[in-house]
Amino acid sequence: MSFRLRLTYGILFGILFFVSSLIIGLAEHKIVATMSLIGTSLTLEAQPAAVASIPLRFRPFSGGAISILANLILIPLLMLILDEIILHWSWLRRRLQKAEIWSRKYGKYGVWVLVPLSPVLGAYVCIGIGYVMRWNHGLVLCSVLIGMVASSFIITYGGESVVRVFQAVL
Repeated sequence: MSFRLRLTYGILFGILFFVSSLIIGLAEHKIVATMSLIGTSLTLEAQPAAVASIPLRFRPFSGGAISILANLILIPLLMLILDEIILHWSWLRRRLQKAEIWSRKYGKYGVWVLVPLSPVLGAYVCIGIGYVMRWNHGLVLCSVLIGMVASSFIITYGGESVVRVFQAVL
């Protein structure tokens, strides 16, 4: 597949994720707060955006979904850029062959370490780690998504529960 076609797909998926998160925000009637969450998720990752959705008074599912979808906006382009860098920089490809030899032993199961790491390090860093380790790109994306989705919804639903407890006490 050519670079231009893959770039077009990456941009289209990014637009799809942006529009999807915007639609969820419009359904909540909070366009300015939605744009704030999208910006937070793009710059700081999904988990801080999920935390920010609580004081912005999003419902837990909506806040988590916006955070996740907004964090996914840049991931197709990031994966394309990493592919191109590895493809065109032969000196980097040679260096990564050492990591590939080491990761063959753990490649099928080691990729799942990214599930607990993605909430801590962030999706962008974990995808970079997966590319450096030369793991299967589909498994890398899947494990990062599992960690990101689980942590974002745990944060939003847990935060909403804490808010309700404090409202009941006060």
